[in-house]
Amino acid sequence: MKTRLYFDTSVFGGVYDEEIEEISTLLFEKVKLGQIICVYSDLSETELKNAPENVRNFSLIYQKKIPNLLR
Repeated sequence: MKTRLYFDTSVFGGVYDEEIEEISTLLFEKVKLGQIICVYSDLSETELKNAPENVRNFSLIYQKKIPNLLR
C-alpha cells in the first residue's frame, strides 16, 4: 500500500518559499511518480482558490493532472 500524506495549503505554497522549496518540490515529484499519495481537505482546496496566483496555478496543475491526489 502506498503511503498517503496529508498536504495542507502551505505544502502547495512551499514550492515558492525558499525555506521549504526543496522538500515541497521533492514531495510533489514523488506524487507525480506515483510513489506517494497526496491527500488534501476541502478546506485546503478553498484556501488554494484564494492563494496567490502562482500557488493557485500550481495546485490546479496537480489537481487536474495527477491521479494520486485525494480529497
